[in-house]
Amino acid sequence: MLPIFDPSFPAPEKTEEYELPKYTRSKKVYAKLPGGYHYLNVSKPQPLIELQTAMLDPSYGRELVTGDKDSGYFRLHLNQYHTVETITCLSKKEIEIDNVCQVFGLHQEYMNSLEKRFDSDLISDFFAYFREPWCLLLFHDRFTELREEIKELLSQPNQPGEESLSEKVCQLVDEDLAIEEKTRQALFDQYSQSLAKQAVENRLFSYLSYNKYHLPHYAGRNMA
Repeated sequence: MLPIFDPSFPAPEKTEEYELPKYTRSKKVYAKLPGGYHYLNVSKPQPLIELQTAMLDPSYGRELVTGDKDSGYFRLHLNQYHTVETITCLSKKEIEIDNVCQVFGLHQEYMNSLEKRFDSDLISDFFAYFREPWCLLLFHDRFTELREEIKELLSQPNQPGEESLSEKVCQLVDEDLAIEEKTRQALFDQYSQSLAKQAVENRLFSYLSYNKYHLPHYAGRNMA
C-alpha cells in the first residue's frame, strides 16, 4: 500500500506467479457450552473435513480417547507418523488451554511413550496425565526452540560427504513408512556411535541447566 500513498517509494517488482501462504500454526476453537461444559478443539490449518470421511483415508492414523462427557472427554488423533494432529476436549472443569495446545504437533515419544502406555492401560485420564511433573518440559516456552536445535544436530553428517542420520531416516520412510525392527536397530546403533548423540546430549543438559529453576524435576548431567 505504501507506493500508493508515497509516489517516491519504489514499487515492488511484479511477479507472474502467486505463492499461496503457508500456514503452520494450529487452528484453535474454545467455547463455553450450556450445561457448564468447556470445549476445546485444536487441529491442522486446513478446510473442515467430516470425521467419517477423514477416517476413510488409509493415512488417517488412530485415535486415543479417555473419559466421557461426565468425567471429562479427551481425544487425541495421531496421524500415520504418530504425531498429534487433532485434540478434542470436553469437560465441566476449566481446560488448561495453553498447555493442551502445546501437545499439538508432537510425536508420541515426546509424551513419555504415549501409545505404549495407552495400549498397556496405564493411562485412564489424559487431563491428569498431562498434569504429571514429567511433562513440564513440553509446556516450557523454549521447548520448540530446543526441538529445532536437536533436529539441526541430527541433520549434520559424521564426516563430510556422508549422509546424515536424518537423511537416512527420511529416505527409509519415503520407501516404506513401516520400518522393520532390524532396520530400526541398525539406525539406533548408528546413532549411538555417531557424533550427533554426544552433541544432542550436551545440548539437552545445557538446556536443563540453563532452565533449572523452571524445570526442577529433571536430572542434570551430574545426576544422570
